[in-house]
Amino acid sequence: MDHIEAVPVDAAAQAGGTHQAPADAARQAVPRLPRHAAPNRQWGRLRQLPSAIGVLLLDLLPLALFVFLTAVSSRWLGGTDVSFRLMIRAVAGAYVGMRIAMAVLRLLVAPDGCGIPVLRVRPGIARTLYRWLRLMIVTAACGVGLAGMAGALGAGLDERLAIMKAVSLLVHLFAVVLILRIRRPVGAIIVASARAGHPLAIVRQWLAQTWASFAIVLVMGIWVVWALGVHDGFQKLLHFIGVTAAVTIAARIVAILVLGALGRMFHVREANAAAPAMPDGDARQERYYVLGQRLVTIAISVCTVVVLLQVWGFDVVGWLTQGPIGRRILSAITTTAVAAIVGILIWEVANAGIERRLTLWSKHGDVVRAARLRTLLPILRTCLFIVIALVIGLTALNEIGINTTPLLASASIVGVALGFGSQKLVQDFITGIFLLLENAIQVGDWVTVAGVSGTVEDLSIRTVRLRAGDGSLHIVPFSSVTTVNNSNRGLGNAAMRVSVGFGTDIERVMNELKRIGTDLKADPNFRDNILGDLEIWGVDAVDGSTVTLAGQMRCTDKGRWGVQRELNRRILERFRQLGIQIADPRATVLLPREAPPPVASAVQQAGPDRSTNDEVPAREPPVAKR
Repeated sequence: MDHIEAVPVDAAAQAGGTHQAPADAARQAVPRLPRHAAPNRQWGRLRQLPSAIGVLLLDLLPLALFVFLTAVSSRWLGGTDVSFRLMIRAVAGAYVGMRIAMAVLRLLVAPDGCGIPVLRVRPGIARTLYRWLRLMIVTAACGVGLAGMAGALGAGLDERLAIMKAVSLLVHLFAVVLILRIRRPVGAIIVASARAGHPLAIVRQWLAQTWASFAIVLVMGIWVVWALGVHDGFQKLLHFIGVTAAVTIAARIVAILVLGALGRMFHVREANAAAPAMPDGDARQERYYVLGQRLVTIAISVCTVVVLLQVWGFDVVGWLTQGPIGRRILSAITTTAVAAIVGILIWEVANAGIERRLTLWSKHGDVVRAARLRTLLPILRTCLFIVIALVIGLTALNEIGINTTPLLASASIVGVALGFGSQKLVQDFITGIFLLLENAIQVGDWVTVAGVSGTVEDLSIRTVRLRAGDGSLHIVPFSSVTTVNNSNRGLGNAAMRVSVGFGTDIERVMNELKRIGTDLKADPNFRDNILGDLEIWGVDAVDGSTVTLAGQMRCTDKGRWGVQRELNRRILERFRQLGIQIADPRATVLLPREAPPPVASAVQQAGPDRSTNDEVPAREPPVAKR
């Protein structure tokens, strides 16, 4: 006698981490004998047949005795009461039918006992089938017996049909529950193996997931056709199920083909391993791949529903193309879809331009500017998204028949009021955005804006904070900024301006200045901050006894002041060593040795009794020297 036993899973296979498909795992749960064992299996069933028939006869023998005793007792107890005998016969007939059906069920499906194993399933599934089929048989027998008793008591045909329909509905509901309980094991039997490569594998995969739905429709459709008495109902039901299955399978195949083509189009890079990786592009590609999947799925689902309604007898296509409401709905959907596609294109072009600019700045080493644009990127994207969403939303509202003119008028009035009330605030934001985008100011720069100079400590979208040389903090709104003077933009000139005496040899001074500049440029402490030699422009001014030489040395913006101070220090020390006189702006008065004291001293010596109006003898004017 064949039997079903659980097959243990190899522990080594579990430890190896090999992942099996659910279909293969379910197939492994059902033991399969080798092909050469099929004749032996069939011979074993043939040998089991006599014992199974014997068990069936043993089950039916008491039932035959019950039928005989019921017939005798009903005739003896009922007498001439026909209704009583009819009731006994109805109950007995229902009971006998139930016992016969239960005996056959035990013979074919019972998991434990002597029977013919027609269905090779697991014991758990066999118990589920036996339990629910037995419940359906008992319910049906009770319904038949109840209808027979009602007829014996004088109920009409309509009342008995109502009882039978109610009981039949209950039986069909039990069948639906049974289908739901065994949908996964049956699906595992239908589904193709993960290694199967034949063309019907995809159809089998889909059928394994949807067979329960078709079975439920068939079961409930049978009850509806029988209960309502539809003319040619079973033929129409089969046509309905067949057409629905054909359309659904075709839609599934189309979805697989379109989604496969979509996946190949969005994941071409996987086929080319040598292609350079682009994280931002791949993320956008994956995002739109998921969106494309959803849109394709929705479109195919809508088309499938339309086709199903069309083949079921509803003229949906005519309603959409000829009816005023359908045409309006179709036009609204088409216009909104076009507006959405245009909005997506604008969004992607803007994002691609911004990301290309970020990549260009990062490649050229302008990291701070790239970081600044990344800071502004959420604000820019939010503003662009709001504009696109408003356009698409207003287009959709206009297409479905909602008048958007009052909305636009109200928004215009509110916008004008806000514009007048927050003019400075809006100007701050707009000016700040452009200053940040143009990279005119960075944190740490020494700038002069709105007549205020200082080091930039913080930048916001509306204000700039400057720390002045005396330590005070200036907060300047961008609306007050008309000119930006930035001293930190990669280049700074160390200015040189030297004034010497009128009689100094200018050529000698210029040679010494060039030598000082050469030595300073060769100094390892300053050469990294110096970009060029000392440029001497020549005599810049001649003022009395002073000759002024001017020039500059090109430096970096950060090393400008240090180089200028060191240059001035070296000029002072070298001129002192060489005795070159640096012009003194102070005036010196020289008087002869025999000259009397100045007039002021004479007046002071005169005392209080002498008048200040006394004449002072004229003398030779003093010689003044600058």
